[in-house]
Parts: sequence; C-alpha cells; structure tokens
Amino acid sequence: MVLRIAAVVAVAALYYWLSHVLTAADRPSTGGALLSLGPYMAVALVMAWRARHRVAAVGGWLLVVLAIASQWQILRSNFSWIYLCQHAGAFTLLAIGFGRTLGAGAKPMIAGFAERIHGPLPAALAQYTRQATLAWTVFFTLMATSSPVLFFVAPIAWWSAYANLLTPALIGLMFVAEYVARQRLPRECRTGFIASIRASLVPRPAATERECDLGRAKVSPR
Repeated sequence: MVLRIAAVVAVAALYYWLSHVLTAADRPSTGGALLSLGPYMAVALVMAWRARHRVAAVGGWLLVVLAIASQWQILRSNFSWIYLCQHAGAFTLLAIGFGRTLGAGAKPMIAGFAERIHGPLPAALAQYTRQATLAWTVFFTLMATSSPVLFFVAPIAWWSAYANLLTPALIGLMFVAEYVARQRLPRECRTGFIASIRASLVPRPAATERECDLGRAKVSPR
C-alpha cells in the first residue's frame, strides 16, 4: 500500500512538474497539448468502454478525437487555456457542489459522508461537519476565482506555478488544517475527508457506527 501511494504521488508530481515547465515556457508545444488533454481523454475512453451503450459511447469519444485532431495546431499553440479551464472549472464545480449543501434545510456535504459511517450525528459532530463543509467551500471558491485573475493579469509562468505547483501544496495544507480541527472530536469519530469519501463508496461495518455512538456523550453539548 505504501509503495502504491508513493508511486501515485511520484507520477502526479512528475505530471505537474512537466505541465509547469511546458506552460511556463509560453510557446507552442505538442507535449504540453498532449499532457493537458491526454489524461482526461484516457479517463473518458475508460468510461466510454464501460458504458452500457459501449458502441455509441466509444463512437462519441472517437468523434471528439477527430475534432481535437482537426484543431490540433490551435490547441498546440494555446494549450495553457486548456489548463486554465481544467483548473478553474474543477474548483468551480467543487465550490458549487459543496456550497449548495449549506443552504437552509440542506445537509452539508461532509455531514452526509459522516452519516454513512457513524449514523445519525450528535449535535457537536454535526456542527463540525457543517463548519468543515463551509471551510472547503470557501477554499474552493477562492481557488476558482484567483485562477483566472492570475492567468490574465500576471505572467503565464506565475499562473503555471500557482496552478501546477502551489495548488497541490495548498490542498495539502487544507487537509492538515482540517486534521488539526478534527482533533477536538472523540477519537472514535475522527474520520477525515478522504476517509469519509472512501467510506461513502464502500460502507464500513455497522460496528463502526456503534463505536461512534459510544463517544456521543463526550461531544454532546452540556
């Protein structure tokens, strides 16, 4: 497991570093265009292959490939715009996805993850999940708005360093901050953001829910 994680981190680091080097150069690049499109097209192909209507899905994927090929010189000369759309677009979707769960009567995103692990949440834990959801929403919003601003007002090398090098570090700092804040909760209920998402996809045994029940008295308001 450790080696697998290390390998994933190494590949991701290499990808972001190459993306930064090619983008910061600010000149047409076949490698830059391939790096900006390749991973997403590979994921799209896997999804198309696993689709219920495989022939139609793969056919649609091939049409997209033909469209890309027909505009390749434009994409090769402006691949930094692809990175901008990916960076700002991803954080915009995340901000909307998390933010819409903070409205009146809605269940905060992280609360929904936590409930799949622990069942109904005690008041203090529910309050924490709401605050955590708000914190991530603010973070995603700041990332989504700062990206295009920096892209248009600063040298492309600055934006590239921000998007490809600084962004992973900022996300890591958010996880650290969330981990520190989570230490106020009982040990049984300290489920992290990543672990919560993993558990929401593969629910843990019911025993975990009872374990958190034992800690409710510790987090319930006096």
